[in-house]
Amino acid sequence: MSRKRALISACVLALIAAVLAVPGIQLASGGTERLTNGSFEEGFHATPAGFVGNGWHWFNNGGQAAYGFYDETWAPVIYDGQHGQLIEINTYNYGASDADRYSGIYQTVAVTPGETYELSLHGMLRALEEDPDRANYSYRVQYGVDYNGGADWSAVTNWVEIPWNIVHPRLTPGSMESYSTSIKATSSRLTLFVRVWKKWGTAGRELDVNLDAISLQGSTPVETANPTVKLTAPSFVVVGWSQDVLVQASNDVGVTKLDLYDGGTLVDSVGYEVGLLAISHKFSWTPASAGSHTLKAVALDAGGKTATATATVTVGQDKQYLTNGDFEGGFKGSAKGVVGKGWGWFDNGGMANYGSYDETWTPVIYDGAHGQLIEINTYIWAASEPDRYAGIFQTITGLTPGATYKLTMHGMLRVLADDEDLAGYNYRVQWGYDPAGGSDWTAVTNWVEVPWDTIYPRLEPGTMSSYTATFQAPSSDITLYIRAWKKWGTARKELDVNLDAISLTGYK
Repeated sequence: MSRKRALISACVLALIAAVLAVPGIQLASGGTERLTNGSFEEGFHATPAGFVGNGWHWFNNGGQAAYGFYDETWAPVIYDGQHGQLIEINTYNYGASDADRYSGIYQTVAVTPGETYELSLHGMLRALEEDPDRANYSYRVQYGVDYNGGADWSAVTNWVEIPWNIVHPRLTPGSMESYSTSIKATSSRLTLFVRVWKKWGTAGRELDVNLDAISLQGSTPVETANPTVKLTAPSFVVVGWSQDVLVQASNDVGVTKLDLYDGGTLVDSVGYEVGLLAISHKFSWTPASAGSHTLKAVALDAGGKTATATATVTVGQDKQYLTNGDFEGGFKGSAKGVVGKGWGWFDNGGMANYGSYDETWTPVIYDGAHGQLIEINTYIWAASEPDRYAGIFQTITGLTPGATYKLTMHGMLRVLADDEDLAGYNYRVQWGYDPAGGSDWTAVTNWVEVPWDTIYPRLEPGTMSSYTATFQAPSSDITLYIRAWKKWGTARKELDVNLDAISLTGYK
């Protein structure tokens, strides 16, 4: 008799194990979670509207209102864990607003047609303490469902108002409220929308809605297909530079994990407890060596199946393209003094004096013993002309069109101690390039202002500032220009611009 019982027990255990091994089949004890990152503990991503929980999308209806999405970390407005989703609608800078302003989040999940799912969520509404609309149902939270898995919130017609009727003062929150209901799936996809509603076209308002612990529990559908994965390899990869590698994957039940490998080395992973139907992630990859690299992306789905995609990438050397960018290689004569060897000089004349010098004063040198000094002065002029320019240039050859290059430079601006224009962005430094590789600085149309905003007294220098920018080479040969700019036609002024440690590096 004991042997028979043992045999029956073994069969029962085997049956349970088989049930558990099949995706989508649930035991009678209850359903599984279908939403990804409903607790908002699995991170946020940047969007044009702010930070939205990973796995979620955002929407609003624009108009005369401002909208914000935030990773909420203030404990009094979080239901559990350390993070929640904050959605804001404000009309601070509007003399009037529009009625019926909406903003919210949504997510599409895989479900089993005909099955019932339990929706629950937690939240709190807050507004300015002096807001007269806090007590008259002017601010609401609603949910809606697209039973076909659509992504257009404006097509939803079944909005349900959540009975969260208390709007707390913004800085003195109360308790998080709860809400739950049942939803019956009618197809294999379901999109849950949660939106904030500011009813009236009132100005000078702020509505903050905190959401947390959003859950949709029920049957997991049976997996019918393997996952798919696509890897988009970057072009013109440079050794030691951080590159974005886009990996996209999808599955009919959900992708729970993405891995990126460089050869046999794991670069990084991203994963979620509940799988997303479609996932797109940019991995940051910094190759440690030049030459051929094989990138491999691996997607894992909720049923335990995997898919891979590979790409071969040739990593180029990081080459320095400028000559004598540190000015330690000597100087040569120029029309207005001396300029670093390998560089040319330009200015636009007029009612101003110009000077180019081998700078050897240690406080205005970034490294080494030399730098380039550019001077514009109007000492002997009773009046001057606006927009006086002076600068240096160098033609660079051998670039790869379409590849990204990095410009780095260091500098400092100085003027007379009693110059009333010392503050106010009256003196600037700019850079630009001629894509044709020419030597006419007036042909440059892409000048970029360097944000060196602090101007020091001429004889009391501060610290050298740094600047880095990247650009795509439009051609193999370009000419780089760097210029000092004295904006106004003021007399008896002196602008000194020190430049040092200029480099242009990138793909070879």
